[in-house]
Amino acid sequence: MTADGAVIAVATPGHTADHVCITVQDGDTSIMLAGDTSYNEGLMVAGKVDGVSADEGVSGATLRSINQLTQSHKTVYLPTHDPQSAARLATASWFVRRSTL
Repeated sequence: MTADGAVIAVATPGHTADHVCITVQDGDTSIMLAGDTSYNEGLMVAGKVDGVSADEGVSGATLRSINQLTQSHKTVYLPTHDPQSAARLATASWFVRRSTL
């Protein structure tokens, strides 16, 4: 975490045991550089673990934790391989809970 708390490394195991995401606070919105927590936002919303996770149980728990975070904070979810990540960042389209993880 930075001294002002604006940038935080968050443990998000599953893809690999030591996987982390970086969140950047921008006003009341968190921007989550989600790495490989999921291939795209659609898989995150559906709670589906992708095929490259070392441990599906741990990956599922990480997806549920991210989903819980988005219930209390506006979060722009930006997984590495999602072709829509740049558009979501440009429009500050935050993740809205649309699943029942």
